[in-house]
Amino acid sequence: MSNTSEKTPNPVISPTSSRSVPGTVNGSQRLVIQGYSLAKGMGIGNYIASDIHCGSEGTDVKALFELSMIDQSGKGKHKVHSQFDTPPESGPYTLKYCGSMWGFKRFYNRDMLETSDYPKDDCLEINCTVGVVVSAI
Repeated sequence: MSNTSEKTPNPVISPTSSRSVPGTVNGSQRLVIQGYSLAKGMGIGNYIASDIHCGSEGTDVKALFELSMIDQSGKGKHKVHSQFDTPPESGPYTLKYCGSMWGFKRFYNRDMLETSDYPKDDCLEINCTVGVVVSAI
């Protein structure tokens, strides 16, 4: 007589997964600085504020930025500095509080700017795009 015992098969465990699809919600603003010659004497560390705000009370905000100095000669050779095309390891900036500010330290040399096609009739135009990082799970 053989003693056979039936084994209950192991239950099938379905793997679980989640997916995060990071993206950005973008906003742009064109800054027109009339009277550039008056603004350039502001001094190092001073700035012209824009109306772009991305902040939330008590919540850090991760954002990507792009500045484009507009070539007003019509040649279309805009000066662009963008984080949107940077490798993921450099990542977005984290703004810690409402009213945080950000900028590029070396966006463009002033002496070169003043002999370039960017200013026209004492006016300088800069397009600023901010992409607030959001995740869908």
